[in-house]
Amino acid sequence: MSLARLKGAAAYLDESQGTVSIEAAVEDQDEEVESLLNSFDVDKQAACGTLRPVGADEATAPPSKHRKVAARLMDHVQLSSSLETASAGVVVDTTLSDYQRYWNQFKDFCAAIEKVKSAQDVDGLWPDLPADFPTWIALWIMDK
Repeated sequence: MSLARLKGAAAYLDESQGTVSIEAAVEDQDEEVESLLNSFDVDKQAACGTLRPVGADEATAPPSKHRKVAARLMDHVQLSSSLETASAGVVVDTTLSDYQRYWNQFKDFCAAIEKVKSAQDVDGLWPDLPADFPTWIALWIMDK
């Protein structure tokens, strides 16, 4: 690092000492600590399953049994067509073999964490997947 750069840094440091008070720095640090502690609480609640997500509209409109389901803007055929168009060129020669390799790795992982007796048992779970199946997927991704 050049001496000229250090002189510039020293000038900025001197200038900041006149504009940033120690009290402001301490307050910022206290807020950061509070934010960190709150994130631990959120993580703990999420791990225990007690975290309740709050939506933006929840503060203004309480949940109602009588809410009407919004009309679907597109039907299944239109959505499938849009997906097919967007996916054009995505599936290449190795895509299917990659998917099969990932699926086999996932099945081995499920057996390793003892969610099933053997990796082949995962295939037999369809169509009645366990409620915590998405958690298995998340654990597998986190383990990678």
